[in-house]
Amino acid sequence: MNLTRDDRHALEQLRNLFLSAVPVEAPYWANERLLELYHATFAQRIAWKWYAVLEELRQLEWTLSEGVVVDFGCGSGIAASTVLDAFGTERVRELVLIDHSECALSFATPQLKGAYPSLNVRATTEWDIPPWSTVLISHMLTELSASALEQLAIILRLARAIMVVEPGTRYASTRVVMLREQLRGDFSIVAPCPHQQACGMLQPSSALHWCRFHAKPPSEAFTERKWARFANAFGIDVGDLTLSFIVLDAD
Repeated sequence: MNLTRDDRHALEQLRNLFLSAVPVEAPYWANERLLELYHATFAQRIAWKWYAVLEELRQLEWTLSEGVVVDFGCGSGIAASTVLDAFGTERVRELVLIDHSECALSFATPQLKGAYPSLNVRATTEWDIPPWSTVLISHMLTELSASALEQLAIILRLARAIMVVEPGTRYASTRVVMLREQLRGDFSIVAPCPHQQACGMLQPSSALHWCRFHAKPPSEAFTERKWARFANAFGIDVGDLTLSFIVLDAD
């Protein structure tokens, strides 16, 4: 995608909002063009992180349970798209897209319906997580206030499984750990932790550290000119793909 000066400015503002780690009260998707730009650029890097997590789950022989899948804070729908690519739709009775932005829902819904014509897709701005569903959460925990995060944890206790992928920043990692601690009594931790006890990052000896992992970008990140242009435009190292994540299962 060739980015104009206005495109770069719009994406830069969006990126600054995401990096600010300030609770977001109002929708920030100004129009469909911004969603298109995001989906073709930053969202693809998020997809690479999801693929890394999904590969780890494959090695653990974990699979998607039959039922409803919820993309919570769906944005352009990249999390749902990546998970459906990995697991298929045969076991998905319904896909529920949740976002506080009607613009995001209007963008993601036809994208996913077009990619998966047989899939039943429902969009809502309400925090409507059906009981015993698989919930996807991607790059949005840092947008929530402390009270909203607590409310989300309460709602998530109804889920069958939870998959969270966030940036590898200290703040995002702290949010993932907070959610882990609120839910570990109700779920088994599938990944990345090999234990069910309190997170070691909460120990005083870990005060200077945080939980993050390094995913390997696909070869296209280094061989395709569009990614070189993108990296130069935003000062991004395409090889630096850090993430924080957790996968929980009610079994």
